[in-house]
Amino acid sequence: MLPEKGPASRRVSNERGDLLGYKTELEESLEREEEMLEALVRSEPTAEPEPPTPEPAPAPQSRKQAASRTKTTAPASKSGVKIVEQLEENAKLLEGIEKGKVAKPKNFRLPKLDFLAKPPRTSKRVNEAEIDRKIGELLDKLGRFKIEGDVIRTYSGPLVTTFEFKPAPNVKVSKILGLQDDLAMALSAETIRIQAPIPGRDVVGIEIPNESFETIYLREILESDLFKNSKSPLTVALGKDIVGNPFVTDLKKLPHLLIAGTTGSGKSVGINAMLLSLLYRNDPDHLKLILIDPKMLEFSIYNDIPHLLTPVIIEPKKAISALANMVHEMERRYKVMAESRVKNIDNYNEKARQEGWEEMPFIVVVIDELADLMMNGGKEVEYSIARLAQMARAAGIHLIVATQRPSVDVVTGLIKANLPSRLSYRVGQRIDSKVILDQMGAESLLGRGDALFTPPGAVGLVRLHAPWNSEEEIEKVVEFLKAQREPEYDESYLSDGSAAGGGEEGEADEELDPLYEQAKEIVISDKKTSISYLQRKLQIGYNRSANLIEQLERTGVLSAPNAKGQRELLV
Repeated sequence: MLPEKGPASRRVSNERGDLLGYKTELEESLEREEEMLEALVRSEPTAEPEPPTPEPAPAPQSRKQAASRTKTTAPASKSGVKIVEQLEENAKLLEGIEKGKVAKPKNFRLPKLDFLAKPPRTSKRVNEAEIDRKIGELLDKLGRFKIEGDVIRTYSGPLVTTFEFKPAPNVKVSKILGLQDDLAMALSAETIRIQAPIPGRDVVGIEIPNESFETIYLREILESDLFKNSKSPLTVALGKDIVGNPFVTDLKKLPHLLIAGTTGSGKSVGINAMLLSLLYRNDPDHLKLILIDPKMLEFSIYNDIPHLLTPVIIEPKKAISALANMVHEMERRYKVMAESRVKNIDNYNEKARQEGWEEMPFIVVVIDELADLMMNGGKEVEYSIARLAQMARAAGIHLIVATQRPSVDVVTGLIKANLPSRLSYRVGQRIDSKVILDQMGAESLLGRGDALFTPPGAVGLVRLHAPWNSEEEIEKVVEFLKAQREPEYDESYLSDGSAAGGGEEGEADEELDPLYEQAKEIVISDKKTSISYLQRKLQIGYNRSANLIEQLERTGVLSAPNAKGQRELLV
């Protein structure tokens, strides 16, 4: 039997009851107000929506989809996925291209763009229906492999369309990467490439080939504001990115480039586009080329253009000598710059213009097939390339080294370590991609100039499509250049030993140049001691003229250059 409640307990109970009653009355009052508001809204006359509306409502989106959209000026597809017209990461890379104008040559005409084929006038249209169909197929195939997520962005370019797929939190990225071949088969694609993840993003990039490919013309790139407004004389056109925007790079900043690609990958077309880019911006006084072509087929069309330091080199032994002599030229340039108290070729040429000295031309060495050179003189070639790659940038000497076979015995560790900028067209195996790019992906490219590029300062790879240029276009440019000036070959680059440069040992005992006496007579009679003057009078190459001036110095005819780079006549 429970004890009887006292007065105090009954009072507490009554207070609680009153409080509960008050809450009940308040809730009822709120419910009545809500009912009155709903009745008021229903009583207002409203037009009933008709099924057909002038503007279709957008497809329903989940909150996850809506939150992950990014701002863009491009329209959205019917599925609500944003279509991007410019990649932020590529735009940041191109912002590093220094803006300005290249000085026009005074006594030389640069080629006209009319020599290059015009692209057809077609507007860049995105096939939204095709994109929506591919999104549906892609999500369906991923769903079959139990991979959930959403496609949040897409962008279409000349060769491929990229879909940015944001996987659900419980999905492993490695699982998506392992489905590359399965997805290619499911989508009936020749090959697809998966970036898992895109560097710096929380999405996976799935690149699927377009049903029809767009031809990229070199003229498009050379006419673009990006190329025309670049200040560097060594700006080269690489093509278009995967959104279809022009893409260029500055060889001075790379400062060297290692290229790989199998037969039919578009490697030769890409190299020709780079060479034409340089010829469209530079006269022979400011740019010299050494073209090494052991296959005897790729560069023969450029023979006898005035920019060449030597004829196109087709013999491996001469190529090995040219690389060794280029090291001597680099050392000679460093000596001249040290005497002039400048740090690099740009500072030297600026000072030369102020003081009236002869400017140093840039030198670009292009090797079409590294494998042939490595077979004939592996250690010598490796040493010369490594030395030039380490130090030649400040001296204005740059390398473009290409190979069809990027195996470890061709692209050695020493060469790779000193050539950090790489451009890979399609290769045959995954291991080849690993050698050239330090990661896989190049084996999944489409050919036709499709490439992966590792620019300096970039976190990941940039996919590019090289511009097409025909042999007829190259011939027109070459004939135009040849008609203006004869080449001034310097055969000393092809000789064994250090005839071309500044070796220290044996300089006192070296044989004098056959033109030494004639050069001595010109210097004494005309009282002109500059390299360029002697070069014009004897009609020889710049490097041979520089070597003659140094011989005149060693034999006591001329003094050493002073702080202004000028020499005095001592006899």
